[in-house]
Amino acid sequence: MRNGIAACVFGILLLAPTSVWAIHPFQVENTDTQGTGNYLFELNGDYSRLRIAGEKATDLTGVFTAGTGDNTDVSLEVPYLLLDPSPVTGKYEKGVGDTLLKIKYRTYENEVKQSAGFQVYTSLPTGDINKGLGTHKVLTGLQVMDQQECHNNILHVSAGYEILGGHFSDNFAFRYGIAVEHKLTASFRILTELAGEFRKSTDRIEEPMLRSQHLYSQPFTFMAGFRYDISRYWYVDLAARAGLNKDAEDYTTLAGTAWRF
Repeated sequence: MRNGIAACVFGILLLAPTSVWAIHPFQVENTDTQGTGNYLFELNGDYSRLRIAGEKATDLTGVFTAGTGDNTDVSLEVPYLLLDPSPVTGKYEKGVGDTLLKIKYRTYENEVKQSAGFQVYTSLPTGDINKGLGTHKVLTGLQVMDQQECHNNILHVSAGYEILGGHFSDNFAFRYGIAVEHKLTASFRILTELAGEFRKSTDRIEEPMLRSQHLYSQPFTFMAGFRYDISRYWYVDLAARAGLNKDAEDYTTLAGTAWRF
């Protein structure tokens, strides 16, 4: 039974868009947009280890964001997953996961550098469910965010709600977090974040003794890292995230780079 629960938690961690909400390596979303006619392309790599059973996963993701208005962004995210082992087959599996489409709109900003906005997102079931790479169901979500810049610090706060497969009562999650960027220099920033969620799911339960049960989890994590702007149009980031309770991953290492054009 313990292995079944571990597989359930591992599947939730993999298939929930934990790192797709925001610009890498944050899970908390910001209100920044690219601006009309501007684009951002990201290449990110995350390596995670589950606390309970020791499963490992690598997520290599490409994200393309287009500024469709001064206050509006449209993003497409395509992950490539390497699961060791897959929670479905129990073997090493790799392949494209579920693609995510996001629309972000900044609703408010003022002269004291405070802004607010919201984001809607939906997944496209492109991952192979038989290998544990996808859900074969549509994920939809909504989140709101607020941002405040003060001297050399930027505070981000976001919260959201998502459902999987249209099951409001069986497969849903409430997500929240707070993050801080501290500008040490014009090109170097220290990043910190606390993020968590409350999730209810039945889809990943495979063992007969567990099928009638709902799986509740409340992962809570802490992330620390940095971002370095190599130029005005190119930056790199490196961070580590640690689970703070039994429902979260043991640890995740995160590295990424992005180009603006």
